[in-house]
Amino acid sequence: MVAFNQSNITEERSQTGSGLALAVLGSVRAWRDGVELDVGSPQQRLTLAVLSLARGRVVQVSEIIAALWGDREPQSARGTVRTYVHRLRRVLDDDGEALNPLRSSGNGYQLKIDDQAFDLGRFLSARQAAAEARSHDDPLRAVGLLREAIGEWHDDAMAGLPGEWADTERQRLRRLGIQTIETLAELELDLGQSTDVVERLGALAEAEPLRERVHELLMLALYRASRPAEALTVFERLRVTLRDELGVDPGPSLRTLHERILHSDTGLLLAAPAESAPIPPVIRPAQLPAALPMFTGRRTELDELNTRLAMTPAPGVVVVHGTAGVGKTTFAVYWANHASPSYPDGQLYVNLRGFEAGGVAKQPEDVLTELLDALGVPKLNRPASLDALTALYRSALASRRVLVLLDNARTSAQVLPLLPGGRDCLALITSRIELTGLVATTGAHALTLDLMDDQESAELMAARLGATRVAAEPDAVREIADTCARLPLALAVVCARIASNPKLPLSDALHQLTQHAESRLDVLGAADPSTDLRSLLSWSYHALTPQAAKLFRLLSLLPGAEFTPHAAASLISLPLRQATAFMQELTRACLLAPQRGRFSWHDLLRDYAHELLHETESQSEIHAAHRRLLDHYLLLTAAGSRGMDPHSADLPPPLETAAGVLLSREFDGETAVTMFNAACETVLALIRRAADIGFEQHAWHLAWYLRRYLDWAGRIEDLAACSEIALHAARRTQDHRGVGYAHRGLARVAWWHNEIDQCHRHLDAAVAAFAAAGDTNAEAYTHRQAIGALTAGMQTAAALKRIDQARELLGTGNEVDIEGTLLSCTAWCLLNEKRYEEAIKAAHVALEQNEQRGDSADLRADLTTLAYAHAALKDYPAAIGYMERFIANLRDNDGLTGPNYSVSLHGQLTTELVQLARLLFIAGRPDRAEEVQHEALRRLRNELAGTASTSGLTGGGQAVLADLDALIRTDHPGDGWYDACEAILLRVDQVTNSVGPVHWLQDAPWNERG
Repeated sequence: MVAFNQSNITEERSQTGSGLALAVLGSVRAWRDGVELDVGSPQQRLTLAVLSLARGRVVQVSEIIAALWGDREPQSARGTVRTYVHRLRRVLDDDGEALNPLRSSGNGYQLKIDDQAFDLGRFLSARQAAAEARSHDDPLRAVGLLREAIGEWHDDAMAGLPGEWADTERQRLRRLGIQTIETLAELELDLGQSTDVVERLGALAEAEPLRERVHELLMLALYRASRPAEALTVFERLRVTLRDELGVDPGPSLRTLHERILHSDTGLLLAAPAESAPIPPVIRPAQLPAALPMFTGRRTELDELNTRLAMTPAPGVVVVHGTAGVGKTTFAVYWANHASPSYPDGQLYVNLRGFEAGGVAKQPEDVLTELLDALGVPKLNRPASLDALTALYRSALASRRVLVLLDNARTSAQVLPLLPGGRDCLALITSRIELTGLVATTGAHALTLDLMDDQESAELMAARLGATRVAAEPDAVREIADTCARLPLALAVVCARIASNPKLPLSDALHQLTQHAESRLDVLGAADPSTDLRSLLSWSYHALTPQAAKLFRLLSLLPGAEFTPHAAASLISLPLRQATAFMQELTRACLLAPQRGRFSWHDLLRDYAHELLHETESQSEIHAAHRRLLDHYLLLTAAGSRGMDPHSADLPPPLETAAGVLLSREFDGETAVTMFNAACETVLALIRRAADIGFEQHAWHLAWYLRRYLDWAGRIEDLAACSEIALHAARRTQDHRGVGYAHRGLARVAWWHNEIDQCHRHLDAAVAAFAAAGDTNAEAYTHRQAIGALTAGMQTAAALKRIDQARELLGTGNEVDIEGTLLSCTAWCLLNEKRYEEAIKAAHVALEQNEQRGDSADLRADLTTLAYAHAALKDYPAAIGYMERFIANLRDNDGLTGPNYSVSLHGQLTTELVQLARLLFIAGRPDRAEEVQHEALRRLRNELAGTASTSGLTGGGQAVLADLDALIRTDHPGDGWYDACEAILLRVDQVTNSVGPVHWLQDAPWNERG
C-alpha cells in the first residue's frame, strides 16, 4: 500500500529476533531466528494467512475452504487443506519447542504466535495502546505509538494472494490502516506538526480519491502550513471527482471547511498551547461477560456462524434464537469472547430484558444512552429523540470495528434502533422470538439453537461432574439427559445439585432428586427465577395471545413430541388457517419447532403445558378436546388404511365425528405409509389412552385401522399389544363388533408367530362375535382371512368350505373386492387338488375381475395359478408368459414392501425367478434360462448375506455363500449346473432355519424338469 510505505516513518523492521515471526502487512512471510522460511505456493500462503489473521482462534476447515475457493469448492478440498496444513506444520516446526505452533483442534486448526512476533499483532496492539494514551491525555505517546503501527505496513496486506476472501480482508485491513493514518494526522495537527502531515496525507489522498476525511485533513494541514491555495485546489479536485464518479457533492463538513479557508478563518489555525482544549478520550469498551469456563458442545452451530461470517458479503446482524433454557446467552457470550480480537475497537453488551420477571423490557432510548456512554460520547448537547440518538450512535461507530451483543431481545422494534450502521461492526442478538421482521428487514443471519443431542448432554455433564464419574454410569447419564429433555439449563441445574455429593453414584443422586417430585419441573425448580424452569417458561407463555396460549395448553393432550397442523386445528376446533397462525406464533416464541411440515416440542414444554391445562380448563373441556383429538386420528388412520388397500371394504362402520374436527385427506399406498411412519407412535399411545378414559369404541377402531400398517412394517408385537387393548375395551362395553375385529388382529399375530391353531381359534371367535353383532359383511371378511391361512397350510377342502360360507353370507350384496378374492382362492384350491383345467378356467374369470379393480395381490395369485397349471399340463410357452407377467408385477411392487414382506414379496420374486429359469430350460431356451437363473442366484446370495449380517446363520452358512459365489461365476453351464442350483436352494433353506424365500419351492404343483 503506497500510502503506508513512507520512508520518513520507519524502515522495514528487520526480522532478526529469535523464534518464529510472521508478516501479512505486505507479502505473507515467515522467519525463524531471523532466517526466512519458504511458506510455499500462493494457496499455501493463503492458508497461512487465514490461520494468522484468526490470531489464536481455532479456524474451522470450512473457513479455510471458503477462503481458498469461495463457492467453487472442489471435491478434494478437505484433503488439499490437510496437505497445506501438514506442509506448514513442517515448515513452522522447531525441534527444540515442546509444541508446534500450528496444531489441530476439533474440526479445525489453531496457529498460536505471540502478538509481538506478528506484524498485524504489533499493529493492532500499537493502535490499542495509542487509544489508551489518548484517553489518558497523552497525545505525544499516542503519536509515537501510531507511527509504530503504520511502520508495520510495507505493501498491501497479503500482497499477491488471490481470491475473494483475500480481497475482502485486504480491504478491511486497508481501512484500518487508513483510519490509523487519519487518527495520527488529527493528533499531529493538534500538536502543530502540519508540515510532516502534508506529505503523508497527500500520498493517501491520491490513493483514496473519494475518501472525504483524508481530503479534509489534508486541506487543514495545507492551510496551517500557509498553503491555502493548495488547500482550495484539493477541495476542487475532490468536488470534480465526486461529481464525475458518484454524482454527489462533498459533505457538509468539507463544504464548511472550504468556506472557512476561502474567508481566511483564523479559527482554523492552531490555538496557543495555554488555550488548547484537552483531547477527548477514545474509549475502547470491553463489556462482554466472561465466557462459561465449562462451555461444551454446539460445534455445529459455532461452525455455521464462523463460516457464514467468513463469507463475502458477511452479514452485519446475527440472530440466535431458541426456547427458554436452551443456552442462547451462554452460546453468544462464548462466541463473542473468542471473536473479540476481530473487533479491536471494542465490544458492547446489553441485556435488553425482553423476557424476565415483571415483563419490563428496556426501551431503545435508554439502551442508546447506555451505549453512547460506553463509547465515550459526551453527554453535553445529546439529542432526545430516538431517531437522533440512533444517528449519533451510528456516527460514533462509523469508523470503528465493534461487536455489539444485544441479549434477550423481545421484539424487532426494540432492536432495530440499536443496530450499528457501519459495515465493519457486527450486532449479535439473542431472543426467544425468531424476530422474522428484523431478519427480513436487515438480511440478518438467523441461527437456531435446538436441544442438545445425547453426546452433547454427556459432554456437558462431564464438564460439570467430571469425565470419570460420567463415563462410569452411561445409563444414568442418559436417564438424567431424558429427565432434563437435553435442555442445557435443566442439565446445569441438576448437575449443580448432584455435584454437592461427589461420591454418590449418579443413579442414586437422580433417584434422590426425583423420588418426591410430582413432575420433572419440580426436579428443575429453583429459588432464583433466572434458573427456575417454570419461571423461565412462564415469561414466554404470558407473552402469548389468548388463543395461542389455549392452543399451547391443549397440545399437551398429544402423546407424541411431533404433530401436524391438522391435529392442532382439530384440538382447538378452529379452521386450519387460524390454527396455523397460532402455531406460527408459538414457533416465533420458540415454544414449538417446525419439522418438515409438522411441529415438535420437548418434553418439559409439554409437562408445563399439561400443568397449565389442568389449572385452566374444566374437566368437560378437556374431555371434549380428547374426543376431537381421537376423532381426528380416527379419520386419519381410516384414510391411511384405505390408501394401503384401496380395493378393500374390510372396515367397520365409521363413528360419528365431533364438530370442529378437520376431515382427513385421502392417501395412496406410498403416502399412507409415510403418514403412518410419522403418526404410528402417537396412535399406539392414543389407543391405550382411549381405552383408559372411556373412549372404548375409539380404541378398537384405531387398532383396526392401524393393523394393516403394523403388519406391513413387521411391528407384530405392537399389533399384538393394541389388539389386546382393543379386545379388553370391547369386552368391557360388550361391543361384539369390536370383539370381532380385535380377535382378527390377534389372529394375524398368531399367523406371523406360526401358531396356526391359535390363529384359527381367534378367527372362529371373531366369526361368533360378528354373528352376535349381526355384521354379515365383517363375518364374510373373517372367513376370507381364514381362507388365506387354510390355503397356505394346503387345507384345500376346508378352504373351499369357507369360500362357500363367505358367499352365502354376502348373498346378492357381495362386495366386488371380496368376490375377486374368493375367485382367486377357488382357483388356487383347484390347482392344489390337481384339477388343472378347472383351475385355469376359474383363474381366468378371477384375473379379469382383479385386472378391472387393480388389485395387485389377487392379480399375482391368479397369474401364479395360471403359470403352475399350464406348466403341469406341459404347456410351457403359456406358463412362461404368465410367470413373466407375474414377475413384472412383483418388480413393480418390490419397492413398496414393508420389512416383514422381505421374506414374502421380495423373497417370492427370487423364488419365481428360479421357477422361470426351470421353465425356460425345459422349454429349450437355455440362454435365457441361464440369464434368469444367474439373477436369482445373485438375489439369493444377497438375501443370505443380509441374514448373516443381521442375525447370523446356522452351521454351514459361510460354505453355502461360497458355493453360491462359485455358481454365480459359472459361464455357459450345462445340466449339472441346474442340478447344483436346485441343491443349493435346499441348503439355503436349511441354514436360514426359518420360512425362507425358497421354503415352498419343492412343494410346487409341478416338480419335474422333463
